[in-house]
Amino acid sequence: MSDNNIPSLINRLVESFPDCFSRLTPKPLKIGIGAELLALVGVHPALMDVSRKQTRQALAFYTGANAYRKAVARGGVRYGLDGQPAGEVTPDQQEFAKAPRPKKTPATTESAAVDMTALLQEVMAMAISAKMDVTIKINQLPQSKPASPQTVLFAVQASNRMIVVELKNKAWNTLKEAAGRYPQWVAAITGQLGASLPDGGFRLENPALQVFEKKPKPDAGAPPATPASPTSAAPTPPQDLPLPSLGRPKLSLKNRVPER
Repeated sequence: MSDNNIPSLINRLVESFPDCFSRLTPKPLKIGIGAELLALVGVHPALMDVSRKQTRQALAFYTGANAYRKAVARGGVRYGLDGQPAGEVTPDQQEFAKAPRPKKTPATTESAAVDMTALLQEVMAMAISAKMDVTIKINQLPQSKPASPQTVLFAVQASNRMIVVELKNKAWNTLKEAAGRYPQWVAAITGQLGASLPDGGFRLENPALQVFEKKPKPDAGAPPATPASPTSAAPTPPQDLPLPSLGRPKLSLKNRVPER
């Protein structure tokens, strides 16, 4: 178990020792219960894969939460891992639990870091279970090897981490078809965080594939297209021209002899 998975360890303690640990209604713990838990590291099924350091951290987060401090402030019986009474809260312990925690002061960076650590402990102690999905995106077809008659195996590198993916043949064929059909495309592969790899990477479990065609964006700096010129101009209508002269002589009344 990694050091940043302390809330999961607290959940184990709640499940394994329900008469002693509870997130919603915590009870004062027996003095010396930390030593009893450390003795169970590597022995009890819930503590097989954890270290003594992680166990101490989980207990510190649990007892540092507001709900636990309020339980101690109310006083009463303390309880052991088996849920049996084991001593009582003293008045001095009650007063200590009631005392407010030191307020954050901007005096030094070190004091701010201590306050942040206390805040993180309190928040992590209140953590709830959740599901985490990991999505990787690729835009080129990776090289693959058959992993079984129904699956292929390939690897990608993202954020300096190696990720190994095992896809079913149908999904792999969809990926190959997109690579051959579209000039530009992107594939999103979503799954759960799987087993760790020796180099710090991991395997992506239960991958689901989505492929999208990527349309190229128009060039903003390109000049606007010029409208095409017509293939033939419309004929110009003929203008009215004057008629040519016929060359006939003009008639005149001069030298006309009157009739008698």
